[in-house]
Amino acid sequence: MTPYRRPFSQGRRARFVVGLLLLTLVLAAALAYEAHTAARSHRAAARSALEDHAAFVAYQFVDHAQSKLDHKIITPGLLYVMAAEGGVGTGDPEHAAEVRSNGPPLFLLYTLRIDLDSGDFTVTGNRPPSGVVQAWARDTLSVAARAVYDTAWDHAGLAGAPDGRSHFLVYTVDFDDEGRPRTVWGFEADAAYLPQVFNYAFDYPLLPPSLTGGASNTEVLSVDVSGPAGDTLFASEPQYASDLRATDRLDEQHARLAVEVALRLESADALIIGGLPRSRLPLLIGLFLLAGGLVAAAIVLLRREVEFARLRADFVSNVSHELRTPLAQIRMFTETLLLDRVRSDVERRRGLEIVDQEARRLSHLVANILLFSRSERDGTRLNIERTQLRRHLGEVLDAFQPLAAAKAVSVETEVAEAVEAEVDQAAFRQIVLNFLDNAVKYGPEGQTIRLGLAARDGTVRLWVDDEGPGVPIDKRNEVWKPFSRLDRERENATAGTGIGLSVVRQLAIQHGGRAWVEDASGGGARFVVELPIAARAGPQVR
Repeated sequence: MTPYRRPFSQGRRARFVVGLLLLTLVLAAALAYEAHTAARSHRAAARSALEDHAAFVAYQFVDHAQSKLDHKIITPGLLYVMAAEGGVGTGDPEHAAEVRSNGPPLFLLYTLRIDLDSGDFTVTGNRPPSGVVQAWARDTLSVAARAVYDTAWDHAGLAGAPDGRSHFLVYTVDFDDEGRPRTVWGFEADAAYLPQVFNYAFDYPLLPPSLTGGASNTEVLSVDVSGPAGDTLFASEPQYASDLRATDRLDEQHARLAVEVALRLESADALIIGGLPRSRLPLLIGLFLLAGGLVAAAIVLLRREVEFARLRADFVSNVSHELRTPLAQIRMFTETLLLDRVRSDVERRRGLEIVDQEARRLSHLVANILLFSRSERDGTRLNIERTQLRRHLGEVLDAFQPLAAAKAVSVETEVAEAVEAEVDQAAFRQIVLNFLDNAVKYGPEGQTIRLGLAARDGTVRLWVDDEGPGVPIDKRNEVWKPFSRLDRERENATAGTGIGLSVVRQLAIQHGGRAWVEDASGGGARFVVELPIAARAGPQVR
């Protein structure tokens, strides 16, 4: 007795499904990672935009701060220094006398003069610097006048911390006729007056109102200006603890003081469209855990399905026994009646009743089994049979001839003799007709279609060449998809359902073969299908 064999063991099926579920989970993890990477990239781009805003603010503040330093400190300070020197460089002795009569500006600590030829250093004022500061000023200005100061400048600034505190010097250089620096005049500005000057610069809108919605600088950002000693020369209020920062410096004429700008984090939503993206990692982790839970639930359900399959197998076994019992009863009582072993009409009638009863029972069992079998039945299968393909192709070409004649198309054949293969004749006929129909549709009128058939290495290969425009390399996989049409087919309104080639590939796969398209030798496209001569499983698709 041949043992019962299931076509596909439940164990293999369960492992396959579990593998798919785990693959799905891995795919979910990959998608979550890609989403996290995209969100992180979006956040990085948003941060970069905000940092660009901060850099723009720093640039704007530096520009305004330099202008205010010129207007509030440097110009009036140097004007007084020149007037104190007897109007040197002013060209107006009367104006110089008026400036001297008004006294030094409040921010001016002292004036200084250096004769670069003799090295004489003179300090004038009621608040002279210490010896350390004087030595630093003399040495530093002497070098800067020769190496830093540009002849096109009318002033320059210099900052340093010789005694641990920041000092801000302003100076100008007088050149002789040969362009050599001769004399340095200057002064030191009181650092206590610098915040007032920088505050004027901070009052200007440092970002376009279209971005800030008309909010003031203090609501959106903070600015800090520091000296060479690391001390704070100016700090706007309030100061924001933010990592959205940018730094800049005043130029060489304004002592290169350091400026740092911080954007308020809460203002990010107004400064960039959509605001600063929040981290999506918690959400993605939650979704991944949910996907993991669903996969786990699916595996549990799969285990139950496997258990159900085992119960079904047990059911088949039990049904076998159930069938055996009524058959045995029917056979026994039929034999008894045939041999006339009954003792009375009552026993005969009782035997017939048992036969009828067991037959009905058997019919009921068979009906249940048929219903169960139909619910488990696979789809329609191919009717594979040994076929002489040359003769079959002739029949197909005879049927196709009227369609070819409608477009003045001729068909040349290159068919090998005595080619046989195990195929479904109706399916093979459909493959050939679809290829020929495709060639007629997409080739020019009056073309010559070439149909070939050859056997090689255990396979039979059928091909059809047309004289149409061909199929681009990047579209050669798409033409096999259902309802897929090339752009030029839509533009030229070529008739067709878009499923012919898809049917060809599916039929080839069902035969265990493959189908593809390549360039024809004479131009156009060559559509090829390759089928095994002997039917086999394990289709190959290229």
